[in-house]
Amino acid sequence: MAILLSVLLGTFTYSTVRRVVLENREESAIDQVARDALLVETVGPGSTNPSELLASIRPASRSTPFLFADGSWFAASLQVRPEDLPQALVSTVTSGNAARQYVVIDSAPVLIVGTPLNDGLGAYFEVFQLRDLQSTLTTLQSVLVVAGIGTTLVGVILGWVIAGRVLRPLREVTAVAQQIASGQLETRLDEDLDRDLLPLTASFNSMAETLQKRIAREARFASDVAHELRTPVTTLVTSLSVLEGRKSELSTEGREALDLLAGDVRRLEHTVEDLIEMAKHDAGVVTPDMELLPTASVLSAMMNRLRRPEIPIDIDDGATRSMIWIDQRRLERVLANLIDNAEAYGRGVVRVSAEGGGGTMRIAVEDQGPGVPESQRERIFERFARGNDANRSGQYAGSGLGLSLAFEDVKVFGGRIWVEDRSAGGARFVVEVSAEP
Repeated sequence: MAILLSVLLGTFTYSTVRRVVLENREESAIDQVARDALLVETVGPGSTNPSELLASIRPASRSTPFLFADGSWFAASLQVRPEDLPQALVSTVTSGNAARQYVVIDSAPVLIVGTPLNDGLGAYFEVFQLRDLQSTLTTLQSVLVVAGIGTTLVGVILGWVIAGRVLRPLREVTAVAQQIASGQLETRLDEDLDRDLLPLTASFNSMAETLQKRIAREARFASDVAHELRTPVTTLVTSLSVLEGRKSELSTEGREALDLLAGDVRRLEHTVEDLIEMAKHDAGVVTPDMELLPTASVLSAMMNRLRRPEIPIDIDDGATRSMIWIDQRRLERVLANLIDNAEAYGRGVVRVSAEGGGGTMRIAVEDQGPGVPESQRERIFERFARGNDANRSGQYAGSGLGLSLAFEDVKVFGGRIWVEDRSAGGARFVVEVSAEP
């Protein structure tokens, strides 16, 4: 906008000044030619030497006069030759009409004004040099260009400063909104941020306060429900153990019913435990117990505790020489959830691998199933989410909280988790944690 305004202003100023200056010079030249032509008519070309008459009329420094009489040209100076005059202009004047024309002679702009003389005495011309006018206009053009550049720079600086001042509160609003979206629900806008944005600031803080209270209320409700369910579920599990101890005394139908009951009760127990853990994450009371441990021994010990020693573990040289920063209990639960997920949906675990380098460690659980479509790779980490294949087959009656809990646990000790394709087919769930050589 500053450039556009500078160009428009400079162009308008230059064209206006140029037009006014040329009009003034043209009017002055026409008046001068009229006076000089009258003098020539009064004296008469035949009464004296026409060249001397022309020299006495006007100094050559101001203009160059010409007289065309009896088919001959007369001049007071040789600065401009008669043949330099445009033939069309000469024809117009000699035919009885006054005329003027701007031309360039010897790379210099000039104005030629001609008028016929009365009583058939011929035609009178004057050539006016415009070098001084051209120099003035060139100087004006240079001044306008410099002023335009300066105005543009000032406009850019002022625009930058004003835009920064205007956008600064919006940037802070954006930053606070991003912090709230990342889970820092206690973040608020400074109400003294901008007086003009006070209604927006107050509304934003009120919205954030309401959102925080609602999330806290829902988390507290889920936690209370889970804790209330724990006692009756424990009772159910205990009673189920007693019934399973006397399973042989039941009829065939009774044993089948007991098996169905056992599956649902254990599923309910697992779901309640997951809900309680999820409620802790939502309440923000989860604190990691971080340790710096050797990768190889930690993974081997975890697989033994999970009673999965048959699953091959592939650890590269970088991982063998590295130590990882982890919460051992939570990483073990993450691996257990990933292995259960692979066995339920991925036709079993192919291997567990560890790859180290660049200050990170990537621990992967690979399966040989159909893989996870790209459209579902983020959704499967949401709560109570199940893949389309699981929903169609109904082969696994999980709670849908395993992967979401794995996601929350990995986030607690500062890691990342995602799923990608396995090179030989299947899915590859990767957990990335910090490592030291």
